[in-house]
Amino acid sequence: MRLTDYFIIAGKDIRRQALRSLLTILALIISTVILVTMAALSIGGRQAITDQFGSSDALTAITVTPSQNSQALSPFGGVQEVNHLTEKLTDQTAESLSKLPHVTSVSARANIWEFHHFAVANSDKQFVAQAQGIGSDAPLKLAAGTLFESNDQKNVVILGAAYVSQLGGTPSSYIGKQIQITTQKGYRGEGASIPPAAASKQISDTFNQTVTTLSATIIGVTDKGPDQSSLFIPMGWAHAIRTSQYNEGADIKKIDQLASDGYTAIRLSVDDTANVKSVSSALQAQGYGQISTLAQVEQLQQFSTTMWVILGAVAAIAIVAAALGVANTMLMTVSEQRYMVGVWRAVGARKKMVTRLFLIQASLLGMIGGAIGVGLSFVTTFYVNMYVSSLLTSQGLALTNIAQIPWWLAGGALLITIVFATLAGLYPAYRAANVDPSAALNSTQ
Repeated sequence: MRLTDYFIIAGKDIRRQALRSLLTILALIISTVILVTMAALSIGGRQAITDQFGSSDALTAITVTPSQNSQALSPFGGVQEVNHLTEKLTDQTAESLSKLPHVTSVSARANIWEFHHFAVANSDKQFVAQAQGIGSDAPLKLAAGTLFESNDQKNVVILGAAYVSQLGGTPSSYIGKQIQITTQKGYRGEGASIPPAAASKQISDTFNQTVTTLSATIIGVTDKGPDQSSLFIPMGWAHAIRTSQYNEGADIKKIDQLASDGYTAIRLSVDDTANVKSVSSALQAQGYGQISTLAQVEQLQQFSTTMWVILGAVAAIAIVAAALGVANTMLMTVSEQRYMVGVWRAVGARKKMVTRLFLIQASLLGMIGGAIGVGLSFVTTFYVNMYVSSLLTSQGLALTNIAQIPWWLAGGALLITIVFATLAGLYPAYRAANVDPSAALNSTQ
């Protein structure tokens, strides 16, 4: 008998038991969708980690904070206890850290709490202003544009790559564009209209509920990585923004909050990823808090691996359950076709032929269920990515597809489904091949 004849006979048997075959194929479809979707989430999650942290340059970065309590922060959020005994981070601190072994560069960073949100010209989208002041020598990797010429530059910004992803277009197309930055209410930094010293309570109250709009020009766009969700301004302008002004008679009193509080963090660059842990240990010994990009990536990858094991176990259970359904269907088929098998055996059909026929029928069920399941998995991951993208966009964030199906996953899932279905058909095929012809023919009398 030719191989095509086996498939023709198996196909006829499947059509003859339409409802039972449909239910079995449905179970295989569901299990395949679960398997592919779970694997796609794991693969996409790992790729998202790679895209988020960018090149190996980002993996050598360490963020130094004033207190070791800041280490309570994790990639998934957390809390930070206030330590009143913590020494603030200053230029002297940065200079001392630059002398540590294996440290190649040091740059201070200061959060700009005075900014609330911003919008790029000719765009109706607004983003929460996660702004930071940085020095002109900060090792910021750009996709387009230039770094700050000096710390004293004002009204210029470097835009994070995540904002460009949400706005659309290329990074270079945003160079030279204007952005409008809206401050918090009651802003008293540079550019604010401070009420006079003799202002009435009503005027003061109105000012405390008023925002200020500042204009700036985009001179650079960051590359993808840890800095892609920030808006950067020169450190000199950051001092001016964070300097509160008060009219006191003919004089203006100024309080530089940035100088008073110190820098939010100091970013270190290490010469090699192999030396990141030793530098982290040295920082911890000196009492500083430190957040290593490499450590965060390792934590995220461990989390991704754990999730893959859990999701893989769920997918395996689904596949095994579907295989049991195939075994049950094939056993019922053998029982119903006992007389026909007896006729085959009586006219000279060998056991191998009978075994091959029922195995091909089982594998055909797996092939149909697996193929449809893989196809539906592409639809499922499309809607998962669309939902996640919509959710992150509403939060002003950007991320690559969280679920990805490479060609080897699609082919592997189909192969696994066929193999499990074929294995499930081994026992029914064995029983069919060992049917006693005389008993089978007499059983209908």
